[in-house]
Amino acid sequence: MNRGNSVRKSQENRIKDGRGQGYGKDYVPFIQASDNKTPGDGYLTRSLGWKTERIHHTLSRVEYNYLMLLSWMDIVVDIREQYPLQIERTLEIAEQLHIPHAHINNVPVYQTTDFMISIETSNGIRDVVRTVKVVTDLTSRTLELFEIERRYFEEQGLDWGIILESRLPSTIIMNIDWIFDGRFLDSREGLDIELVEHIKNSFIQYLIDDATATPIQKLCLRADNKYGLESGSCLFILKHMLANKVIHTDMQKLIRNVKPLFISKGVIK
Repeated sequence: MNRGNSVRKSQENRIKDGRGQGYGKDYVPFIQASDNKTPGDGYLTRSLGWKTERIHHTLSRVEYNYLMLLSWMDIVVDIREQYPLQIERTLEIAEQLHIPHAHINNVPVYQTTDFMISIETSNGIRDVVRTVKVVTDLTSRTLELFEIERRYFEEQGLDWGIILESRLPSTIIMNIDWIFDGRFLDSREGLDIELVEHIKNSFIQYLIDDATATPIQKLCLRADNKYGLESGSCLFILKHMLANKVIHTDMQKLIRNVKPLFISKGVIK
C-alpha cells in the first residue's frame, strides 16, 4: 500500500477511536508519543497533567517546554495537545489559497495544531490555539501550512498564534520542570496528605528560617532527619508545596539543589 494511503487510513481509524475528541481528563490526543518512533529532535514525553490529571503527549522539546508553562498558568483550565483539524475543511481552504495541502506521497493527510487551550477570562472560559516552533523550522512550506491552520481557526472565531521557542522564559520553565513531578503526592511512595498536613506548618517555618543560608537539598535532608522521614521526602514535599502554590519563590531565579532557596508564604512579585 502507498505510504500516504496507509497514513491516511491510520488517521481515520484514530478519529473513529475517539482521538482528538473529548475535554479535560477525557481528551485523547490525535497523535501520541508511541505513534512517533523517531521525533524530529529526539524528544518524546508523556507527562501527567496538572490541569487534566491525564497523560499529555508532547513530540518535541519546545512542545514540552510550552506544556510546562501552560501547566503553571492559573488562567489555563484545560490543555488539549495534538488537536486535529477537520480534513474536509482544510482541503477547501488549501484550494482557496492555492496552497498544497499537507500530504504524503500525494495523499492528503490530517493537519494538527499543537495546543488547543481553554482559559478563564472575565467573560468566561474561551479557547485559544497555539502552535510552537523553533524559528529555524519556519520554512516557507511550514508557513503555508500555518496559513491553512490560521484560516481554519479564524473561521471558528478562535485566537490562533505561533509561539517561538526563543520567546519562552527558559528559567521559569526549568524551575517548573524541577517541581513538576511533585504536584501529586501519590507519585511518591510513603507520603500522603495526612502526613504532609501534620508537618506542613512546621516544615514551612523551618525552610523560611534557614533557606537563605543552607543549600536546599542539604536543608531538606536535615528536615528528613528531623521528622523521621525517608531521605528525599522533604525535598519532594517542598516541590509539592511549590507546585500547588502553598509556598512561593521567585521563579525567575534558577532553582538549584546546591544553592539556598528563598521561599515565602506570600506571592513573590
